[in-house]
Amino acid sequence: MCIKENLILMNESLIELEKTGKYDVLRYTDSLLYQTNQLEYFYCHLVKNGDYDHTYYHVSHRPHVHELAYFNIGRGYPKELMDGHWCYVVKDMKYKVLIIPCTIFKNHQYIHHYEMPIKVNHMNCLYCLQLSDIKCIDIQRIDLRKPFYQVLTPRHEIMSCIKDKLL
Repeated sequence: MCIKENLILMNESLIELEKTGKYDVLRYTDSLLYQTNQLEYFYCHLVKNGDYDHTYYHVSHRPHVHELAYFNIGRGYPKELMDGHWCYVVKDMKYKVLIIPCTIFKNHQYIHHYEMPIKVNHMNCLYCLQLSDIKCIDIQRIDLRKPFYQVLTPRHEIMSCIKDKLL
């Protein structure tokens, strides 16, 4: 197949998906466009001499371990967290970071086994670490338009929870 044929088939599939009314197709296509723009930026502007294996994205400001930063974690399958999310930085590995996406904790919310509420220095909100969504992502996924936030819950408590529930 060629790109044009793939786009026609994708359009037909998206129209069928939209007809169900069960999925936000516009948000999905926005996400695809964002991802395509990021790929274009990397391969058309950063990669020199075709050497993409040794091309790295350097961010002007990095989050520290034990802070929340906003990352575009991308799209996966239904029921996975997707797109932009506040994420707890577990470990900085230079070009990649190990993160745990967070959701805002709502009053009287049931805490699932693979969740941990944490206190963050941000509008007195409680966030919920989604331990089952822990992942390693490229630092290029960071959204530098958003600030970083200090996590007030002690790091040793978070690390203990990660070890107890995931390892």
